[in-house]
Amino acid sequence: MRDAISRALVRVLDVLPWTRRTSPGRHTVQYLADRPEPGPLVICAARTPVPVHVLARSVPSPWGHRVPPYLRDWIGEQEERERQHERRAAVAAATLGLDLPFTFDGSDVARVGVSA
Repeated sequence: MRDAISRALVRVLDVLPWTRRTSPGRHTVQYLADRPEPGPLVICAARTPVPVHVLARSVPSPWGHRVPPYLRDWIGEQEERERQHERRAAVAAATLGLDLPFTFDGSDVARVGVSA
């Protein structure tokens, strides 16, 4: 019954000139057939040059981009949280007799466990 009512409503709305669609709907074959080819997706392209004073306040990150000052503290907190997790894992491994190295500021330690 709902389908019959909705079809009747669509036909009534099609008759009225101010409710007619000027272009095909999103789910019609005409709309899907007329889609243009997708262009290249650019996520982080700089649209305007970055001012020198902004670059001076930001620091380079290990990922190749510069970190703005308002994110620097947050990134430091995240890295410290990861280091604390590594330290807790090293302490738990030490109770089992394993020597699990952990990182600290400025260290490049490979995470490899050695049996004691």
